[in-house]
Amino acid sequence: MYYYDIFVRHAFHSYGNILREVAFGIKMGQQLTFVGSKSVRTDFDKSGRVRFPDENFAREVMQLHTIGLVDLNIDGTPKRGRWGNKISTYGTRDIL
Repeated sequence: MYYYDIFVRHAFHSYGNILREVAFGIKMGQQLTFVGSKSVRTDFDKSGRVRFPDENFAREVMQLHTIGLVDLNIDGTPKRGRWGNKISTYGTRDIL
């Protein structure tokens, strides 16, 4: 199954169908490192410290399939903060 085929198959369906098939696709699992990734509530390393879950999947979905990296104006130009820096659409707190 190719990535393009997912969009062809679901062209007139919901965005949720596309995202679900991409999320559960074998290629996504191979590309990212969520094989063996655990929730913060269920996994601790041997030293007793909390092991945080892998954030790659959440970042990929947010960057590639939903909101992107930078907040945009209606004309597609990046929104800028007080000092002229681009405004991020999300941070680590949003992912965890």
